[in-house]
Amino acid sequence: MMKQAIIVLVGMGMMNMTAWTNELKIAYPHPYTLFQRDTATSGVVKIRGTFSVDKHPEKIEARLSGGDWQIVDTRPGSNTFAGTMPVPMGQGLLEVRAVGNAVSTASVECVGVGDLFLITGQSNADGRGKEWVTLDPSNPYVGVKYRRNAWSKGDDPSANDTTNINESASPWPIALNRLIPDQKVPMGFIAAAVGSTVVKQWRRTEGATAANAWSLGGLYARALDMVKVATDGSMKIRAVLYYQGENDITAYNSFSVLGDYAAYKANLMAAIGNFWDDFKVPVLVGQITNGGPERDKNDNVRRAQQEVWQEHPHALPGAVTYDIFPTDGCHYRDAANMKAYSDRWTAAILSGVYGCREMAGPALVSIRREGEKQLIFTYNQPMALKSWDGRTGTKADGFRFMEGDRVLTNAQVVSTKIDGQKVIVECNRNLPANLRVNYGSGADGQGGITLRSAATDLPVPMIFCRPVE
Repeated sequence: MMKQAIIVLVGMGMMNMTAWTNELKIAYPHPYTLFQRDTATSGVVKIRGTFSVDKHPEKIEARLSGGDWQIVDTRPGSNTFAGTMPVPMGQGLLEVRAVGNAVSTASVECVGVGDLFLITGQSNADGRGKEWVTLDPSNPYVGVKYRRNAWSKGDDPSANDTTNINESASPWPIALNRLIPDQKVPMGFIAAAVGSTVVKQWRRTEGATAANAWSLGGLYARALDMVKVATDGSMKIRAVLYYQGENDITAYNSFSVLGDYAAYKANLMAAIGNFWDDFKVPVLVGQITNGGPERDKNDNVRRAQQEVWQEHPHALPGAVTYDIFPTDGCHYRDAANMKAYSDRWTAAILSGVYGCREMAGPALVSIRREGEKQLIFTYNQPMALKSWDGRTGTKADGFRFMEGDRVLTNAQVVSTKIDGQKVIVECNRNLPANLRVNYGSGADGQGGITLRSAATDLPVPMIFCRPVE
């Protein structure tokens, strides 16, 4: 992946999007600003601004979406005001008025209280898609984004770390079009991901700053600064979405762990802990698709990503993508695989963040031998055989069986039968006694007919050298 120049998006030099009338000026929030809700039904809006020194008000009041006027500042300064206002979850026009000798008013359009997600990782998290997606106007709320130092509507272009406008679509507008009507909550994202970065740049490091984002820990510091500016210091978000690992397989980035399983896992565990310490929210860790020809390095990174879901108390499964074939072998660029990638994130968010159990991926219960040539895989839900783009078949790709140095590939599988939650795999030769099973290793399942949920089309989890019962 090509290294992109990082645009440092910190400080207070924000685009002038404030609204003002009669010399009352709102400095924050801006149009399309989203505040993270504190409860299922409510949150707090932060407000600050200025007024003319010769028209000092007695107090400042505000309201959202035509609600009741509330006092936000009982003792304005010489020409400034600041305060907060509790409001119901929702989205609409924010009105502010100065009450005193003369009433001045100002307003900001499309301010909301809902759920805000921080996007972290590398280029596929940021987005390199070719076809822009527009938010559905029938959605109950307008999806939003914080990108390039400004709040805006959540349409594409939504990638932050690219200067190529023709490759600036991301999975997040597609996800907003599904999540907002499903949950009936205003939603938005802060675009902090950066192409070609590695896991060591996404964990807190002493002395790291956003100004030196390519240093160790620099991307973490930059993400924190972006959230600070976007939220005016509240630092409130709903979850961190993390998709990264391709450059920890290669030597392109000098901080790469070069596919080392223990190093990648240790750094990822640390990064998740850092995000929890600073935000107190879960981190949804995506599992990358095959990132190159080196099977072991690819599997090491993906194994570590899969294991942290169970081993870190604040990690949750993100998008699982080993079966999706990227447009250029690395990036999701065309509409079909970008939608598939986004749908995996949508399912992970619905399951992990919103507790929709029906959107959880299949879980492997057991693998047992049946006779000399058969294996029976049992999952926790009914299964199907299908590719990521909807093709059906009668034989699953992606199997790899091992006994010591001996390897049996998918070529030795003659049939795959589905019987509800059971998958019956028939091979063309007797299976060794001390058999270990892999599934989705390297590029074995990429683009092929793979095992997946009959209800959601989500792929089964990868299998790494699991012994047969």
